[in-house]
Amino acid sequence: MSVAYVHIKTYSELYEHVNKGLKRLRPQVGESFTSLVKRKLNYTYTTISSELTKIHRVLSELKSQGEFYLELYRVFTGEDIEVLSTRIKRSIKQLKIIYRSALEELRSSKVSEAELMRTSIARMLSVYKRVNRRILKLREFLAEIAKMPDVRGDYVVVIAGLPQVGKSTLLSKLTNAKPEIGTYPFTTKTLIAGHMSVDHYGKIVLLDSPGVLDSPLEEKNIIEYKTVLALKYLADHMLYVFDFSENFYFSTREQFNVFFSLRGVLGDKLTTVVINKIDQLSEERLREAIRITREVTGLEPIPISALYNINLERVRSVLVENFMKKVQR
Repeated sequence: MSVAYVHIKTYSELYEHVNKGLKRLRPQVGESFTSLVKRKLNYTYTTISSELTKIHRVLSELKSQGEFYLELYRVFTGEDIEVLSTRIKRSIKQLKIIYRSALEELRSSKVSEAELMRTSIARMLSVYKRVNRRILKLREFLAEIAKMPDVRGDYVVVIAGLPQVGKSTLLSKLTNAKPEIGTYPFTTKTLIAGHMSVDHYGKIVLLDSPGVLDSPLEEKNIIEYKTVLALKYLADHMLYVFDFSENFYFSTREQFNVFFSLRGVLGDKLTTVVINKIDQLSEERLREAIRITREVTGLEPIPISALYNINLERVRSVLVENFMKKVQR
């Protein structure tokens, strides 16, 4: 999202920028002091107004991107985006009032022009300073979404599961994506996209999502919440990954708890379940894993090894088949 790369100044940055600009404004030949004051007031006003207007454009663009980004903003900042939007519009109006009032006072000749200039510039800067805390949060949020891929596509499949079940490896084998693959939980901290092209029909977007732990939704951290929001607002299909290998960090119960929690978020959209790392399971353990997964989820699992490309064509076929059903409706 291009808006994520817009640089928004902090109050300190803006103050320095205005201060340097004012120092460059020197009297012109034959210019009165009143004219110089007007130029300095105008410079301060247009500089701050331009920055506030930029913020307003960024917020408008974020609001146009849909509920995924709006909800992520709420989780990240702790408040609705309309709060900052309203404050910025109010700040633009306040700035204009201060500027016009200064020009009127300047025309009255009843005040010291130098003092009027100092106080008016300080008042205009204070308008920006009062929203600085929220601006800092917005900057952090933009930096966060700048790490995220373009999540739009013809058919969006979110790969979900607990940390370390092999989601990133699966994405790298099903698509051209090269996610970071680690040996510790929460290697994936944001959404990572890969694509599967389906000739003449479009593309399937697969999103490797951060691992989710067995905890209530309201207790999820911002990393986990990206998965929750992706399933709620972006997904057409969830590809849920189980790991029943003997040395896995998490219990079978935790994996099923997370599965049902995320399926509740997904609603009535499609779910496919896979049992990964079957290269680490004995035949007996694999049969038991398939049986219990079928009984608990009500779905027929696909046994795979993402690392060794076992049964991945079967997974691709399922995704393509359901994508085709969607585009041919």
